[in-house]
Amino acid sequence: MDYKIIHLNKFSDQRGELIVFMKESDLDNNFKKLGQVYFVTFKKKGIVRGNHYHKKWREWFGIVSGKVEVFLKDVKTGEEKKLILDANSGKYKRLEIGPYIAHAFKSLSSNAALLNYADKEWSKKDSIFYKLI
Repeated sequence: MDYKIIHLNKFSDQRGELIVFMKESDLDNNFKKLGQVYFVTFKKKGIVRGNHYHKKWREWFGIVSGKVEVFLKDVKTGEEKKLILDANSGKYKRLEIGPYIAHAFKSLSSNAALLNYADKEWSKKDSIFYKLI
C-alpha cells in the first residue's frame, strides 16, 4: 500500500510548540512543484471527511488540533489500514498517501483540524468517491 508515516519532532517551550511539517528536502523531485495547501476542519466528534481517492494526487496530512482516526484502503489490492493522528501525541506524525489509496478521516474529538499538502491542484476528474466509513 502506498502510504508512509513519518515521525516528526516537536520543539516545545513556554510559548507552545513548533513542528517542521515539511521541507523541500523531504520531497522527491517529482513532487517539488506546489499543488495546493489546505486545512480540513471537523466541527464535532464523529464527523467523517474524505471517502475518496485520487488517480494522480499524492497528499501529505498532519493533525493541527484534536484527534482523528484514519481509514486507508488500496483500491487496487484491497489492503486496508487504520491509524490515529493525535495533536497531543508525544511524537508528531505526517501521513503521506499515494494515488489509488482511498482515505477517510473520522473525528475522535469535539474539534479537529488537518493540514494538507497536495502535489497537484484539486480536480473533480481526479477525486473518485469511495465509501470507507
